[in-house]
Amino acid sequence: MERLRPCLGQVASVQVEGQTRTVLFFSFTDGTRRAVTVTASGSTAEEAWEAGTERIAASGAAGRWLRLDWADAVERRTWSELKAALRTIKRNYFRLGISLDPGFEHAFLETEINANAMLYGGNRDAAAVLNEKNFRIYARKRHGLEDLAFGDDDPVWLFTTRGAFVGDDLEVHELSGAGLDAGRRTLNALKPEDVAQLVRSGSAYLASQVLEDGRFHYGWHPCFDRPIRAYNALRHASTVYAMLEAWEVTRDDGLEQAIGRALAYLAGELIRPAPLPCGREAAFLVDVGNEIKLGGNAVAILALLKHHALTGAADSLALAERLGAGILHMQDPAAGSFSHVLAYPSLSEKERFRIIYYDGEAAFALMRLYEATGDERWLSAVERAFAYFIDREHWKAHDHWLGYAVNELTRYRPKERYFRFGLDNVRTHLRFVLERITTFPTLLELMTAAESMVARLRTDPARRPLLDGIDLARFYQALDFRAHYLLNGHFWPELAMFFARPAKIAGSFFIRHHAFRIRIDDVEHYLSGLVAYRRYLLARDSKDGAVHRPPAEKERRHWTTADVEKATGGEWQSPPPGDWSTSGLCSYLPAFRDGDMVALRPSKGRRGVSERHIPRLANRTAAYIGEDPAQLEGIGAPALLVNDVETAILDLGEYARRRMTGKIVAVTGSAGKTSTVAILAHALEAYGPVGTTRHNANLPHGIAWNLASIPWDVPHIALELAIGRMAQNSRLTRPHVAIFTNILPAHLEHHGDLATIARRKSAIFDGMRPGGVAVLNREMAEWGRVNMAARNRGLRVINYGRSEECDVRLTEYEAHSGRVEACVAGRRMAFALGAAGEHMALNALAVVATLAALGHELEPALSRLATFAPLEGRGREFETEIGGCRVLVLDDAYNANPGSMEAALALLGAKKGATRRIAVLGEMAELGADAERYHTDLASIVAREPIDRVYTLGPLYDRFRAALPPHFGITQATSLQNVKDCLFSEVKAGDVILFKGSHSTDLHKLVSEIAAAK
Repeated sequence: MERLRPCLGQVASVQVEGQTRTVLFFSFTDGTRRAVTVTASGSTAEEAWEAGTERIAASGAAGRWLRLDWADAVERRTWSELKAALRTIKRNYFRLGISLDPGFEHAFLETEINANAMLYGGNRDAAAVLNEKNFRIYARKRHGLEDLAFGDDDPVWLFTTRGAFVGDDLEVHELSGAGLDAGRRTLNALKPEDVAQLVRSGSAYLASQVLEDGRFHYGWHPCFDRPIRAYNALRHASTVYAMLEAWEVTRDDGLEQAIGRALAYLAGELIRPAPLPCGREAAFLVDVGNEIKLGGNAVAILALLKHHALTGAADSLALAERLGAGILHMQDPAAGSFSHVLAYPSLSEKERFRIIYYDGEAAFALMRLYEATGDERWLSAVERAFAYFIDREHWKAHDHWLGYAVNELTRYRPKERYFRFGLDNVRTHLRFVLERITTFPTLLELMTAAESMVARLRTDPARRPLLDGIDLARFYQALDFRAHYLLNGHFWPELAMFFARPAKIAGSFFIRHHAFRIRIDDVEHYLSGLVAYRRYLLARDSKDGAVHRPPAEKERRHWTTADVEKATGGEWQSPPPGDWSTSGLCSYLPAFRDGDMVALRPSKGRRGVSERHIPRLANRTAAYIGEDPAQLEGIGAPALLVNDVETAILDLGEYARRRMTGKIVAVTGSAGKTSTVAILAHALEAYGPVGTTRHNANLPHGIAWNLASIPWDVPHIALELAIGRMAQNSRLTRPHVAIFTNILPAHLEHHGDLATIARRKSAIFDGMRPGGVAVLNREMAEWGRVNMAARNRGLRVINYGRSEECDVRLTEYEAHSGRVEACVAGRRMAFALGAAGEHMALNALAVVATLAALGHELEPALSRLATFAPLEGRGREFETEIGGCRVLVLDDAYNANPGSMEAALALLGAKKGATRRIAVLGEMAELGADAERYHTDLASIVAREPIDRVYTLGPLYDRFRAALPPHFGITQATSLQNVKDCLFSEVKAGDVILFKGSHSTDLHKLVSEIAAAK
């Protein structure tokens, strides 16, 4: 307890239903039973600590492991909202705590919820689901609750936590509060000794599962300590192999004894002899149902040969050769393919094909037999098999066993086609490796096997060009990421303590989406991957380790031929000259800049430049990218052939993003995002060049060509992200800082309600790493939901707005002068803003918060804000003459929703000295079933401002006119031309005229006509 007490300095209070409180959770166990969790709250951390320690002392319980968690963000929901959200979350991947009341009297940590299967409906439900039975059982045990209801309208409070843990080593381990890493200790970079410890603990668990007769406890469902009663001889053999790999690292005596028992059972009970038709003796691993599985023979060979290599046992080698003879019997010598399942003892074929794993296992085992014996028949069989694998494009399966096999094959037969197979097995799979939500330990095996082959290619000048088509920087990023991600599948004591038998499972590995299942083959794959990763780390850190590290790349601004090949996997149909480079990509003709690569739209494609525009681009294009060879024939410029143009656009954007050295700021919100991006880019120019969104391209393909067209060395990049496919937008952008301006009624036809908009826009955080910064408008609708989403991702939150609790607070805004006064982290400052309106001042505060998050001195940027000019259609102001009368035009005609409409009307009302204040209002689009109500509600906003006349366009304003006070002058126009005619006939000198409406109303065209005439 005393070791944990200093952690109170990190504990922050939370606001719940208007009350500020500190909530602590103390969890402890002696290791033999599920942890007891005690909740304590108070007005301060010290008060909560004292209350918690009193309860622990009163319990009289002993503690071997002690964990402290504290709530750091809270959001109110209803059960119906939570149930709907669960349907979008993979089972057992709900990572939030739940409180049944705002005072946290009846609260449950995320670890309690998952360890008691409270949101698990079984393997038939892919998503999380409320398990009312399990929830009630644990609620009764934890809080003494009896008649617990889950009424749709009943409120619940979701919360995130941070924490710390003290266990057997008496060290304080900080616990991550970040998304998928939540609830386990923080390890920033794995070192060989860290991996060795994971191997030691995982193999010790497997040793503890070997019975006296050599069989294993096959597995457990740890939530309730229920055994898995099946058995599988193949997995017995492959687990022995993994234990031998681990023993090579640990040399642990207890592990060696357990291996001896398990190996004896394998050789004496599971492997059986059988004469072949040719008269030779073979051996087969016989599984349940008297099945002989190709993969079973293979992994038995791997185990026996590993034992032979480590101990020199001759009987293991002899038995492995008899099993190899069995594999040869299962191969078609002409076709090279294998029969996957035979019946024992008849050896008749039961299944020609069952699973691709078997092919890779067989080839790998035969390669190991060749290595041990030098017998050419094993190698010849593998070459016949790979001729079949290549013909059938087995590399598309991205199988780790095939990766192991081809790595071994290329050591002895270094043929180009084998190397290409091995590279193709991973080259197009890197995105999957980086994004797979489950731990999937075989992905690490796949990557380490490929890395061994890649390292050899890098030392071979003749074959080094084979690597030109693979992005090695991304390859090594994926390798390291997948190894670190396995930490989320380890039963650390701070996680194991919440399950039925903590000490029994601590140190093992689990599969979360299968109810934290622990099965011997699950643990086996974790161990094999980690053993290989440790070997890689040792090689990387050696004096000759350069070939095991990402190649050093010169900092460059633009694309080379090799970059384009690596990014897309394409082939040059017409290669560029040797000194070729390009500065950008064009997939949208209006955005073309001389020297761009041009993506050509296929005949049935949606994205790209039309083929008919090629003559217009002659001698101006760096290269063309297409998927139709005929389209690229004789095009008069370098031409790259790709499998799919739309995928290539995304790949080019991703590749460019990975090479960018500057800071990325992404902006979203229902209103103000384009203006905020513009203000941010203008301010950031104080520190150097800035890349930014062009042509409002804020969906994945637009973001991709923007990224592909920004120099890689610019210090800052400001990008706009739309709600559509936001998670993909964020993963593509991977922002360092995300600005969230607001949640307003916009696009309701597509998204239903504000809560849905908030949830979907909050996916902007999905591509961010823990430690990134979310800059949030504290007064936005659905604040709690957005704040929770950011904190659940492990982001630091900076609030801005008008209220006292804001980190960056607007203290005063003078509309006539544009002077903004603010308090930034307790420091008062003032600046002039060249864009009018309090809404623009708030956008500027988001920029100030971002500058602070990036660590910049604020003054150079603040001095630039006075010269910021609002964009066309987004707050631009200009004077012009209409019918000989000088007027001021407020151009806010690009788009509209209720929130931005209110801000624009307030800006109009604040204009001093006007002859008249006139609002020309077009309809607001995509507001759904309540569209007319949203338009009618504008009447009260107009009425409270000193506005003299209103022109409306569209039938949704019918009730709006009736709701206005009678003294207002109002004209209901029937068309855009009618708006123009009425306005122009009635205008007076000194009028201030606001144009505001959705883009679909075409009001922006009228404004453009007026601006052109000035």
